[in-house]
Amino acid sequence: MVQHNFNLAAWFAIGAMTTTIVLPPHPVVAATLRPNIESTVDVPLSTATRQYQRGLTAVRAGNLLQAISNFDRAIAANPKYIQAYIERGNAKDIIGDRPGAIADYTRVIAIDPQHAVAYYNRGTILSKINNKQAAIADYTAAISINPNYAQAYLNRGNELDDLGNLAAALTDYDRAIQLRSNYALAYLNRGIAYGRAGDRPKAIADLQQAASLFKAQGDINKYSRTQRMIHDLQSEI
Repeated sequence: MVQHNFNLAAWFAIGAMTTTIVLPPHPVVAATLRPNIESTVDVPLSTATRQYQRGLTAVRAGNLLQAISNFDRAIAANPKYIQAYIERGNAKDIIGDRPGAIADYTRVIAIDPQHAVAYYNRGTILSKINNKQAAIADYTAAISINPNYAQAYLNRGNELDDLGNLAAALTDYDRAIQLRSNYALAYLNRGIAYGRAGDRPKAIADLQQAASLFKAQGDINKYSRTQRMIHDLQSEI
């Protein structure tokens, strides 16, 4: 048997995939044009709601600057319009305005300190600017509000793993999988963590499960890449 120094992170670094996949900010549920669908009378939209709806339409069309302008108008009409702040923060993140995105999510938290999505979304931006401890704090806040927040466990696990706290990272990946048994990304990232720790059998088992789930979910790109990872690991045993 030929022994090799196992470094799965290096395998990823050559461009196959990122070492861990951080899920993006969450949108909010779009307000419907008719709040009561059983009503036979159309309810006039407020200025804030109308501009918010226009912002969502602009987002779907890929016109992010127009969307931000619409969300600006919605917030001007209703300074406590949480949905508009969340969506404006998401749009700002996409165009690279991360301070602006953080400010919007922070405003939501000021309005509603129990808004788990705002903490989660802010955590994703903090992760992107490499403020890992602050990101962990936000994911932890999101989890304390919503203990079933699988995505927050996954992303917190990523940060803990990057900081070298493998045991805590594995606990978070375990919890994410407990909450969502078909969570391909959680299996993938847990497999990466096991691989980094040198536990090939567990790494391969998790990557095989991730590959199976990616295939079932129609994500052929991640399926193919994960299969190549498995092949590389098995060839080293």
